[in-house]
Amino acid sequence: MKHILNAGILFGVAAVLITSGCATTGSGASDGEQISALLEQWKQAILAKNVDALMATYSENFAHDGYEYEAPDKAAFKEYIEGSIDMGGFDNVEVDLESANISIEDGKATVYPIDYTNWEGSIVIELTLAKEKQGWMITDMAIEGL
Repeated sequence: MKHILNAGILFGVAAVLITSGCATTGSGASDGEQISALLEQWKQAILAKNVDALMATYSENFAHDGYEYEAPDKAAFKEYIEGSIDMGGFDNVEVDLESANISIEDGKATVYPIDYTNWEGSIVIELTLAKEKQGWMITDMAIEGL
């Protein structure tokens, strides 16, 4: 069964889950609430330029092979992120999750569109997630507008 949710609606619940110390994997939270909590953690890590916190939202199975960047595994993606931070890609960032839709089906989810703006301009991000043993994790990230 496929579920499509608007991320903006779920962020209030996600904020409560995060501030109350609830892990993204449990205690009765719906998949949408768990994903929204993960997205908020992802956003806050970006805004803080905290590579370790950001990478904690990505699966060990992360891989991307696209025209916008190549990251055959999580380690390569971490290098890409560190390089982006070094080049100012995380300076004066705004991440807008309000209009993002979460589509969930069979243990997989997509989140789109996520608007990301910095001093260079704007891009749109689509995240792919999978429900893993430790909870929902990001397995791919496509970027439009590079």
